[in-house]
Amino acid sequence: MDKITFFELEISRPGLFRAGTSATGTLPAGPYELRDLLEKARIIDERVIYSIEILDSKLDYLPQFISSSTNLYELNHLAKRLASLSQWELDCFEGMVMMDAIQTEYAPISVERLINMTHSMSDCQVVYEAHDDRTLGKFYADNDFVPKLEGVLDEVYSCLDFEKIGKEMREGEGGVFTPHGYVLQNGEIAKTYQSGDAIPLENPDYTILLSIGKGYFNDPEFDNDLTVQLKLPADDAVVSQAVETVGAASLRECTFYVEDCLAPSLAELITDELNECDGDITVVDALAELLHKLDRDGRLPVYKAMLEAGPKDLTLDEAVDLAEQAVDFQLLRETASPLEYARAELAKHDIPLKGVLLANRDLQHYGQKLMESQSASCTDYGILLTPEGMTVEQCLARPELSRGMEMK
Repeated sequence: MDKITFFELEISRPGLFRAGTSATGTLPAGPYELRDLLEKARIIDERVIYSIEILDSKLDYLPQFISSSTNLYELNHLAKRLASLSQWELDCFEGMVMMDAIQTEYAPISVERLINMTHSMSDCQVVYEAHDDRTLGKFYADNDFVPKLEGVLDEVYSCLDFEKIGKEMREGEGGVFTPHGYVLQNGEIAKTYQSGDAIPLENPDYTILLSIGKGYFNDPEFDNDLTVQLKLPADDAVVSQAVETVGAASLRECTFYVEDCLAPSLAELITDELNECDGDITVVDALAELLHKLDRDGRLPVYKAMLEAGPKDLTLDEAVDLAEQAVDFQLLRETASPLEYARAELAKHDIPLKGVLLANRDLQHYGQKLMESQSASCTDYGILLTPEGMTVEQCLARPELSRGMEMK
């Protein structure tokens, strides 16, 4: 299942922990994906000031109107609204943005107003044939939208200044030309959304959110397009109800897609393994329970750092194994680079002229070597320290690694 992306962005908190921290992501995103993005940038609560830079957008005209101080959750809500619109509605939206831009001399537009524009299509019109005043004037004249031209003789009609007619109509209506045609909004921008409505007050009531559908068997009488969301952890009765809702006989007949996960990097792995193992969700449900416990104990960032530092071919069973070992790892959240790691280690010792040493930029190389010697990993969540100097991969019970260690 391909996700529609409306924004690629970078969120940052400059100067945090004596070094800038940032993270990149795409919108729209699920609640846990947003939380993960904020965690990577070390934005720990709503009081922290951060900035957003939109790196790319499906609507290339839009980023210039969005302030860098925009709230991430509200920008995500806008992305979700845009993803729900038809092409005609997107054309209307572009016209409304351009109308505001002309009136304000291209000043930034609040995300609250942009969201409300997506709720204001009922009074919109798009004339796809009109790309300038002349074609607009001719469209209006041809369709009897100019009362004073009623009854004009054909020989006179052909001599009309359609450009002048179009200009007068456009200026009178306040419409605009876009790459798609002429857009007019006859009503007021709705006030459906109020600033702050999209900011969550608490975490979702799930650890993993699955979308379940019925598998396709090339039989029109058997196949359907029904889907249902399943929140994990879940008991057997809830799972059975989801299977029944999509018209499947059992989980073996279902297809799966992870819409959101407390540890977002696991979403693709869980999706793939569920679809390859005939829908056995036992391990996934156990993992959901472990993720919930890690979050409750404040160890979730540690686990997510372990996943990042671990092998790329991780299996679902190994993901569960690592979750159970997270208590043995340490994460230095305040340390964002090898340079900061070197400074932190040296600060523990009483060294003559320590200030001079700590100001030396060569500490970056020293920090890298120090981390290598201690099997420490630099992750998006901070510096990860492993137990007894082992790598994350060595903490897994992989037969080939065990044999290699024995030979040494």
